[in-house]
Amino acid sequence: MSVVDTAKALISYDTSGPPARELPLAKWIKDYLEDIGASTDLQVVEKDRANVIGKLGEGKGPGLLLSGHIDVVLSGDLSLWKVTTPFEGVVKNGRLYGRGACDMKGPDAAILEAVKALSKERLKRQLTLSFTAGEDTGGWYVTKAIEEGKVTKRDARIGIIPEPSMMEVIRAHKGGGSMKIMVYGKAAHSSRPELGINAINKASDLLQELRRLQRNLNEKPHPLLGPTTIECTLINGGFKANIIPDQCTLTLSTRLIPGHDKPAVSKGWLKEAINACKARDPEFKAEILSATASKPLDVPENSEVVRLLTKILKKQPTGAPYYTEAVSYTAAGIPTIICGPGNIDQAHTPDEYITLKQLDLGVKILKESIRQVCLI
Repeated sequence: MSVVDTAKALISYDTSGPPARELPLAKWIKDYLEDIGASTDLQVVEKDRANVIGKLGEGKGPGLLLSGHIDVVLSGDLSLWKVTTPFEGVVKNGRLYGRGACDMKGPDAAILEAVKALSKERLKRQLTLSFTAGEDTGGWYVTKAIEEGKVTKRDARIGIIPEPSMMEVIRAHKGGGSMKIMVYGKAAHSSRPELGINAINKASDLLQELRRLQRNLNEKPHPLLGPTTIECTLINGGFKANIIPDQCTLTLSTRLIPGHDKPAVSKGWLKEAINACKARDPEFKAEILSATASKPLDVPENSEVVRLLTKILKKQPTGAPYYTEAVSYTAAGIPTIICGPGNIDQAHTPDEYITLKQLDLGVKILKESIRQVCLI
């Protein structure tokens, strides 16, 4: 099978969600890896959901980890798919179309093709392959692989995830988080608004204060990632058209640069914004219901994996705004970066595609990475 044939086979499995169903594809990958001589472990994490781990040169010392997720987002409105249906990979005008062609079954196929091409070589260090469930569709089951010892720093000393980056070397990306705030008012008949306190109006005042906070954050950007961002993405207030709303909830989505990845930091900003509103308006009342934060990725520029890929590609490392499993592997002691074929702008779109040129380049660079870490 060529890399295109392998990618078509992966695309043909509907692993979209939520709820995703990755188990049948995980079994297919398990068989593929065993056919090229890898030891495998099918890790069922929930009903119909599974990771699959493969190892070549097991026990020869920590080498390279290559990892990709096997779930994909939902297909959306099928009438918007003009070139093909989501789970039928089609090649047209130098592009492979289908759901996941770019994010990330095409890159997964590049991993498999690169490994197959070198599977007969005598490895000096272990090569570990991890194909995970639940990255795009909920579950984040990479943590199961790590927590249950399926992938450890005894297996790999560095890692590469070929998420679509146009083969740019991404050593840093933002963390993510969310916050929920309840703003309180006082209910009254809408014909007598002076008797009530409109919680939606009060929430609007808080949003103005958060915009001022964002302007301050914009003045302190990360050199690769830009500033932390805080955006209100959900508002829910009131329950009847003729009643002054007595409650309004705001849900905020945060994208966090290094140093801002603890919930206490985000809560501190919110408390300042709430206190500023209270200082101007004695009627203002709000409470923070929840605050979460996840770590950003920030692999040092002088680390082995960054030096490896910048040498192979002759490119300087950069950053990305999206979030990946590289954070989980890095936290487990395997410094992991992003470098893969395809353009992230094509991810999650109707008629999603990856160019054949990018696929071939992905195979080439992954093969050279395996050679440098596991063969030399």
